[in-house]
Amino acid sequence: MLGIIALVVIAIVALSLLGLAVHLLFSPWLLVAIAIVAWIKFWPRRSQR
Repeated sequence: MLGIIALVVIAIVALSLLGLAVHLLFSPWLLVAIAIVAWIKFWPRRSQR
């Protein structure tokens, strides 16, 4: 009985962590930050002669 309860608790914790990871991964602020970094990185630089 105790093993079943432990398995259920572990499954709930794993699902909550997975949900948090997905939420952070598709967070609009994170996507905006990635877009800004990519824009700065790939912006055509001035002539470096």
